Amino acid sequence: MRSISIYSFIGLALLIISCSPAIVEEPPATATSTQPVAVPTQAFKSFNLETIPAPSLEENLVGEPAKRDIYVYLPPSYGIPDKRFPVVYYLPGYGDSGMIGFNLPDSMDALVETGKTNEMIIVIASGTSKLGGSFYVNSPVTGNWEDFIVNDVVSYVDGHFRTLAQAESRGITGHSMGGFGALNIAMHHPDVFSAVYSMSPGLFDENGLAESQMFENARLIQSFVNYEAGLAALPLEEAKVKMLPSPDQFALSYGFAFAPNPNRQPPYFDYPYAEVNGELVRNDAVWETWEGGFGGIDDEVVQYKENLLQLKGIIVDYGKYDEYDWIPKGCVYFEKQLSAAGIPVKVEEYNGSHQSVLGERIRDFMLPYFSTILKFD
Repeated sequence: MRSISIYSFIGLALLIISCSPAIVEEPPATATSTQPVAVPTQAFKSFNLETIPAPSLEENLVGEPAKRDIYVYLPPSYGIPDKRFPVVYYLPGYGDSGMIGFNLPDSMDALVETGKTNEMIIVIASGTSKLGGSFYVNSPVTGNWEDFIVNDVVSYVDGHFRTLAQAESRGITGHSMGGFGALNIAMHHPDVFSAVYSMSPGLFDENGLAESQMFENARLIQSFVNYEAGLAALPLEEAKVKMLPSPDQFALSYGFAFAPNPNRQPPYFDYPYAEVNGELVRNDAVWETWEGGFGGIDDEVVQYKENLLQLKGIIVDYGKYDEYDWIPKGCVYFEKQLSAAGIPVKVEEYNGSHQSVLGERIRDFMLPYFSTILKFD
């Protein structure tokens, strides 16, 4: 056996030391030092498609399914055990399914990383129905869409994700049809949502319905009267099938939502015009019902004043150059009615059209607003 010199032992020791991990002593924490941040320990998907039960939509007349898809965004720190988050509920506009101009999860992650918003859960629940849009209201024809949002969606999200399940930690927002839905639902349910941010909402002033695209000319009204008469002449089951297409899909959806009549022949709502002796004649009582959809704000302010006063914040914004002229007028009228009743509200006009800068408004205004007004853990 060969002998090993003292130099060999020294070399071996140096080799072992050089291959060992260095031990660095942490400096003591001071009053100004950054404390260690908890590291997420649970794997999760940041953007989730969830198919949820929708019992509120059962037993409708048009065959709307009682299951709906929603999208749920989870913030970067969601993987930290026991950490809970406030929730922003977003209602898309007519025919839309997401946030126009704002991509989840990337856009929200970027806001969080740059410190422009706090971490929140975002839920997108579309109100698009088989026959158009639901306007997020309860209807015996298309189903109870307001109840779907307030009961079905909120209870599912609270039951399946780590939310702060209290009104102070829930906000509701939306665009166009969804902007109306957000205002309407917040007004009815301040016990569920504490703040609302409505973007380019469907709102009428005193002349809004007459100025809307649904009644912009006699030719369109006549075509809808003819369509309705054609359905009335068909057997019931055939009329159900042939409700689509209609001369004006938006008007069809609006009628289902705001003037439903399940006791009559399809299309199951009352239309404010009929043809009498070759002339178009308006039924003023039905017209008033239609006005009460996006309109009737003065009456609602009286009826729901206490609810509106319970909200921590009400914001409406709209584009100065909105293609639908009645929307800016309706937003201004909304502000006047609430302000006159002593209800705090903020209505903002910006340079843009109905959708042109929607993504920027979401990024720079809506989400930072909820980041400051909602209650966090």
